[in-house]
Amino acid sequence: MDLAIKDGRIYTSQGFIEGSIYINEGKIAAIAKSDLIRSDNTIDACGGFILPGMIDMHVHLRDPGSPEREDFESGTRAAACGGVTTVADMPNTSPSVTTLEAFKEKRRRIRNKAVVDYALIAGAGEVAGEALRSMAEAGAAAFKSFMIARFKELAASDGQMLDNFRVISQTGRPCLMHAENESIVAHGIEVAKKLNRKDPITHVEFRPAIAEVEATARTILLARETRVKLHICHMTCKGGVEVLRHAKKEGLKVTGETSPNYLLLTSDAMLKLGPYAKIDPPLRSVDDQLSLWEALRSGGIDVLASDHAPYTREEKDLGWKDIFEAPSGSVAIETSLPLMLDSVNRGLITLDRVVEVFSVNPAKILGLYPKKGALAVGSDADFVIVDMKRPFTILGERLHSKQKHTPFEGWRGEGAPLYTILRGCIVMEAGEAVGKPGYGEFQKPVS
Repeated sequence: MDLAIKDGRIYTSQGFIEGSIYINEGKIAAIAKSDLIRSDNTIDACGGFILPGMIDMHVHLRDPGSPEREDFESGTRAAACGGVTTVADMPNTSPSVTTLEAFKEKRRRIRNKAVVDYALIAGAGEVAGEALRSMAEAGAAAFKSFMIARFKELAASDGQMLDNFRVISQTGRPCLMHAENESIVAHGIEVAKKLNRKDPITHVEFRPAIAEVEATARTILLARETRVKLHICHMTCKGGVEVLRHAKKEGLKVTGETSPNYLLLTSDAMLKLGPYAKIDPPLRSVDDQLSLWEALRSGGIDVLASDHAPYTREEKDLGWKDIFEAPSGSVAIETSLPLMLDSVNRGLITLDRVVEVFSVNPAKILGLYPKKGALAVGSDADFVIVDMKRPFTILGERLHSKQKHTPFEGWRGEGAPLYTILRGCIVMEAGEAVGKPGYGEFQKPVS
């Protein structure tokens, strides 16, 4: 055997077991309660939890196009330090990934940069059906569309969305949706500007939850018509959760996602953090937050993702004078798992449910399961070993992203990754990235 990880509490679909995992040629070769199998190298988990590597299915690594914000090397290095072994990168790069040529060019540009494995999401805006088919054939794990015009190349009218859903349904890939009503959002911004409102809380007050609820319901209706697999990104509010739950009861192929931002911050954070807490959709109320937690625990929401969307300090700081001048997004890929482990310790969620929503379910939705997201013989040897008692303090200056700011600056908690292992190779040890750029591989759907 090439590597053995011994004396750990190993995640399985039936619960945690104590034992050892053996890796050969990048795959899991055996899982045993004894440690009698010989191995060339050994890691002692010291009774820590051995989890499947996290799969962050919603990241914006800004490559190609915005190297001052992030690139694939820095972003995947941060991922490794956060216990993430596979990322799914969004198509709003420059150029946007809406053609086969752009898809291939992005693959070419990033192939020697990745520290962890990666899947690519293609864009589905005002795009010809043939382009969607060709990108799926080239290995796109999913498609992303916006119901607002923030990224015009990726936004689609209802009619175009209906056409896109019909084509995407035929490919078997899911469509990931930013669900907000464009008219309601645009109207709110217009009214705020007429009132000369520029303060940070304006972003919350004039971008109401009903914009998300209506858009979620509308896109689900189109999904029902076309039988496409639909995934609602970054859900924030009780009303959206209720709409999604109703669709699930109906038997529709719909899934939902939220992020630590919405689970741990509320709209009041805008008062202190200003533009550094500006994300789309915006932070919501305590009642909305409680609804998200309940849904994440019970299966109403299926996925946890970081929505890592870094911008420079210079870009963010524009929002102190005029919140509409600051872009929306936060640095989140490295902090998401520690924050969720701390949430386990605080009794907000179970550890096995964190694994389901941050590894197993993303792998299934993206068609990577059981190659990824499973600790089983034959699966890729992707692990994160965590110490649930290890204290942490989040400091922007220590992050491995190019951007050294976070809405969770100064947060303290317990529960942190000790090792991140990708296909049997250590890519993070004791908080530092040791993986080499180019080791990460492109992942096509396998199911």
